Amino acid sequence: MSVPIGSIVSYGGPVNNAQIASLADQGWLFCDGGAYDQQQYEGLYGIIGKAYGGDETHFNVPDLRGRFARGVDNGSKNDPDADSRTASASGGNNGDSVGSYQDDEFKSHKHDINLWWRSFEGDFSKTKDQVYDNKGAETGYSGSTGGNETRPKNVYVNWIIKAFNSSK
Repeated sequence: MSVPIGSIVSYGGPVNNAQIASLADQGWLFCDGGAYDQQQYEGLYGIIGKAYGGDETHFNVPDLRGRFARGVDNGSKNDPDADSRTASASGGNNGDSVGSYQDDEFKSHKHDINLWWRSFEGDFSKTKDQVYDNKGAETGYSGSTGGNETRPKNVYVNWIIKAFNSSK
């Protein structure tokens, strides 16, 4: 079965110098944002161009280390922020295009919390509504919780991209 040049697939093995060389012999490159010569990898360059960055004579493969891949919106409006996406590397695509990047974000939301209320005159016979009407609600916030990012459950894989067809 022939895999189209430019295909990005998950790879379950380690990526070390020996594996990188073995994968390259088979026509695959590690998706680490590396720069490659446009003429040496003419087929791949013809497919992805400088979508992931590059300069006059080089193009970059995507850098998918520690990142989730996401399908291009293609005007479907499934991604409300498609137009604000930025280039993943200098010279790369932005907006609703392959290669664009979106930083992590936590969707805007709020939590209702119960606040202790009281009369500032020490009159505890007033109702909550009377206190709010007369003095305004006391401010408060919930405590912090969570980790360093918002993410689904996940498992690590390495990403590789098909650079050329090989007989190996």
